Amino acid sequence: MTLLPPWLALILVLLSLGAKAAWVLQRGLAAQARANLHAGQDVQSQAHRRIQKQHLADLDRALAEGRLNADQHAMARDEALRQLLADEATPEARHVGASVRWAWLVAALLVLSGLSYGPLGSPQAWWPLPLSQRVQISASTPEQWAEQTTIWQQATQNRPDDAQAWLTLARLQAAQNAHAQAEQALARVLALSPEPDLWIERAQMKALSAGGVYTGEPWQWILNVLRAQPQHLNALVLAGSAAMSEQRHAAAQNYWQQALALVPAESEAAQGLQQALAQAADKAKAAAVPASGSRPLIQGEVRVSAQVQSQIGAGATLLVYALAEEGTRRPVAIWRGTPSAWPVAFALSDSMGMGAPPLLSDLKQVRLVARISQTGAAQKQPDDWQVELSGVRTGVQGVVLDITARSP
Repeated sequence: MTLLPPWLALILVLLSLGAKAAWVLQRGLAAQARANLHAGQDVQSQAHRRIQKQHLADLDRALAEGRLNADQHAMARDEALRQLLADEATPEARHVGASVRWAWLVAALLVLSGLSYGPLGSPQAWWPLPLSQRVQISASTPEQWAEQTTIWQQATQNRPDDAQAWLTLARLQAAQNAHAQAEQALARVLALSPEPDLWIERAQMKALSAGGVYTGEPWQWILNVLRAQPQHLNALVLAGSAAMSEQRHAAAQNYWQQALALVPAESEAAQGLQQALAQAADKAKAAAVPASGSRPLIQGEVRVSAQVQSQIGAGATLLVYALAEEGTRRPVAIWRGTPSAWPVAFALSDSMGMGAPPLLSDLKQVRLVARISQTGAAQKQPDDWQVELSGVRTGVQGVVLDITARSP
């Protein structure tokens, strides 16, 4: 059975109390108006009683003077007395009826207040903690992590729709650096309880399982949360880390500055963000100074046809890399980006190599490959778009790579 959400129950109770109070007020005003009317009627009744008493006195004089016989006198006197008693009883009856109605209203309000105590008596019932804040891992040693992981794996098998069990398992796996398994468990959690904080947690696990690469789904999940909640603290912090992993120091500083504005100035979180900002600023300065091997050796741009551009999803990754035309199939330089507009400029240098010979500068000519990946995977996928260009001499500028079809 599905229960009403606590906030909806609260609203319904308040509306009921408000409606009852308004009704009581309206009835009270009506009763006051009737009381005023009855006050006027009581004045009339008193006058009427005086008239009736005077009438009884007149009847007695008429009997004494012989103008009425005994039977006529008795009949007239009984009628006058009946009317006099009726006038005496009516105000009291009205008073008793009004008292009963007011007592019923007070009792109804007391009962309603008592019934409302359930949802109103406990503030935790109004705004329950989100799932991401309810689950805490108590284990602190590898042995405890392993033991509890086994327990919660069994719990998820017995209760596959228990989001809290899946989240506990995911965090135990993350504590043991089993990032890929933690990411899959978080996918189950999000299918049951799609909270923004959990999307950020999944993005981090996905990136860690890929060696710290945020390209593809992790970036897309972070950006989705920021589009819905531009001031989401965890999303801003992780976006800064993702930008730093891609050497985009200015973007990282922008994300972390926004996050810093959301935390108390003297808190540990603020101190951590300030340190991260200082490191980003240092790296940005270092990157601005040309280092050995950073001189561009091949420069150009990647273009896409209108048909391809209409099929590229948000967050797609563009990779441009150079391969030796003979020998190793390992890229000698690779450039990576997440385009928001086309065409896209690129530059390849020795600093973009894989850390082992040959270097780009060791080769007279190379084969260039430009590939668009929806997932950002290093390996080519069937749904990628790709173009290749052979015989490109090192030191050339203005190379154009035009993508018009999917990879062969």
